[in-house]
Amino acid sequence: MPDNIQNRARRMYEERRRRRAIFPPALLSDHAWDILLWTFIENADGRDVKAAEASAAAMVSVEVGIRWIAALGQAGLLVSGPTSIDPLSPVLLSEDGVRNIRTYLEGVA
Repeated sequence: MPDNIQNRARRMYEERRRRRAIFPPALLSDHAWDILLWTFIENADGRDVKAAEASAAAMVSVEVGIRWIAALGQAGLLVSGPTSIDPLSPVLLSEDGVRNIRTYLEGVA
């Protein structure tokens, strides 16, 4: 499998899951990053992401995930974050979100 940006994101996400299996998860929380990585991977595979799926990918409740999604929306990294707890709300990366993730991953070996 060639090394591309999507594969780097997938490896990074999988490495974070392995870490959580070994170390206490409370010591390694970075829910916003997990949501961004998961959304990037899924969108690159041509799949839509719902708030419930993004929350599960970050290993948090939907309520907590919605708060992180809203914060990412306010930061301009998502097109829009849901304003109420709706597990079917779409989660879409903004152009800035995609560009920032790509820039970061290009610098990761």
